[in-house]
Amino acid sequence: MPGHQRKVGSEWVVQMEGKDYPVVVTPIPGGYSVTHGADRYDLVSDWKFGELVFRGTCNGTPICLQLERIGLLYRVVHFGKQVKATVMTANAARMLALMPKKLPPDLSKFLLSPMPGLLREVSVAAGQQVSAGEKLAVIEAMKMENVLKAELDCKVKKIVATPGESLSVDQVIIEFE
Repeated sequence: MPGHQRKVGSEWVVQMEGKDYPVVVTPIPGGYSVTHGADRYDLVSDWKFGELVFRGTCNGTPICLQLERIGLLYRVVHFGKQVKATVMTANAARMLALMPKKLPPDLSKFLLSPMPGLLREVSVAAGQQVSAGEKLAVIEAMKMENVLKAELDCKVKKIVATPGESLSVDQVIIEFE
């Protein structure tokens, strides 16, 4: 409908490897001009969104790279170097900077199963003081026994899994104080 077309802005932010790169994108014949600071890149191609291989020119030099969208990210591969980039409007980048960062959970007080398998043995008891290198448990996976040892001196708070139990990856076996 007239007057209801989507208006795409020219100011964007590309986030790669923890850094923000503000860019201005303007159409040129056969492609787009991308400006970052004092640098200008004229990209000319008949590439369409969704195509895996980008073939075209950058400032007149032939260029070929892989470009794949994975959720909100783009995976770009060129000459064996791979980067993951997020492209967003300048306003979305400002809003994202205000979002709190989610910290990974502290799993240092747990012995987790490193692989799926059968818990054959728990070699410690709740309340027991263990030393670094001491055997804690044995998991059987793919007909091999894997001995899990303490990484540091600590005290066992609780035995969570029981011998004979089938474990999944990262399942808690023992909790430490």
